[in-house]
Amino acid sequence: MRKGPAVTAATVAVADTREVLAMPGAGPSVLTPAEALRLAAARTDGARADFVAARFLARLCAADRNGGSPRDVVLEQRCPDCGGRHGRPRVVGGPGTAPEVSLSYADGVVAAAAADRPVGVDVERLHRDRAPGLRTLRRFLTAGEADRIRRSRTPREALLRTWVRKEAVVKATGAGLPAMALLDLSHLPPGPAGPDRPHRAGVRAPRGSRGSYDLYDLYDLADVPSGVIAAVAVAVAAPGSTAAPRSPAASGPRSLRSLDLDLEETIDTPSYQGDTS
Repeated sequence: MRKGPAVTAATVAVADTREVLAMPGAGPSVLTPAEALRLAAARTDGARADFVAARFLARLCAADRNGGSPRDVVLEQRCPDCGGRHGRPRVVGGPGTAPEVSLSYADGVVAAAAADRPVGVDVERLHRDRAPGLRTLRRFLTAGEADRIRRSRTPREALLRTWVRKEAVVKATGAGLPAMALLDLSHLPPGPAGPDRPHRAGVRAPRGSRGSYDLYDLYDLADVPSGVIAAVAVAVAAPGSTAAPRSPAASGPRSLRSLDLDLEETIDTPSYQGDTS
């Protein structure tokens, strides 16, 4: 396993679906009955594979935070408004203190994150069939964001980077996709951050945010498969407070690329995008 700093804002994993499903213990057997019902409703083999891989990766990240096994982590999704079994996932079973989790998947690539406070992760493939364009996503963008994307030398990449950044923040807030139009990230540099100095912009969350947080750190993820754009957002401050300065070495997300994992150490062996959790 590639080790990170001892204290991190989040544990993050981004990998190809096939890589995750090749890991010992990864498979439908880790799913709860409610997750199994959602899996059965998936329309394609690819969608089913992404579903299982994303939920196993979320369990892996949660287990890394609390020191348990991915197979002991129980995930639940329940809408706070209607009580339906959808919405953001949360850990309801497993050893230790339950961390916050988030997951995402898109055409054969999956991402997951776990943290001790609200967290959101999002992933997209840069080159994929039937990908939405600026006209389709315009209602989720501010005027400043749309203008920056149009002026970019690589508008497709700028659009998807803006999209994953915004969705990561909105997932962390729990406000839902409609809130994306209220969140303006046009002040952020359009290109990806370097792996050693990620963008750590404080982001004011839109109305409807859950919990006591309204300031979020946002990171572009560099340790990802080729042709993939991903971002993670982590809550850092409550309303009316000021986030204390923290060194990147002590607060940045720690990557858990599946190819670098020590499986014996971590696993007991026995959207326009696929998900908005």
